[in-house]
Amino acid sequence: MELQAFDAEGRTAGKDILGVTMYTCVVWVVNLQMALAISYFTMIQHFFIWGSILYWYIFLMVYGAMPPHFTTNAYKVFVEALAPSPSYWLVTFFVVISTLIPYFSYAAIQMRFFPMYHELVQWIRHEGKIKDPEFCDMVRQRSLRPTTVGSTARLAAKTHHVRDRNVKR
Repeated sequence: MELQAFDAEGRTAGKDILGVTMYTCVVWVVNLQMALAISYFTMIQHFFIWGSILYWYIFLMVYGAMPPHFTTNAYKVFVEALAPSPSYWLVTFFVVISTLIPYFSYAAIQMRFFPMYHELVQWIRHEGKIKDPEFCDMVRQRSLRPTTVGSTARLAAKTHHVRDRNVKR
């Protein structure tokens, strides 16, 4: 990751550079996974997702600026070794993309073939057919999951069972 393979004392790039690069990738991946998992954004979500990524870089600069006897190996690692290195930014970009592709693919398949009820409602609104009862029934029938939970689900199941029994008589 450094511009040179060896430092002034002849040592190769160390665990400090690898650790910062790896943790940068973790910070980016986790925050972008959260962003992909959210159906809609609020300001507080934007603040925490993008703010935590920004906080990581601020932390690297502040911690690296502390005296070397305190930070030991992390002294100016980001500012002097990683930030000017194009390979650091390329590694971060490609690691983040390659780790998010399976997550994004899984989410897309799940939403397309096994959508949750709230995703079906969003689909109805997106299609602009919220007032079309046939389309809404088709989307509702496509949902394999029950729409209620707990005591409400038991009550709905009893009502449905009694209604079906009365119709058969």
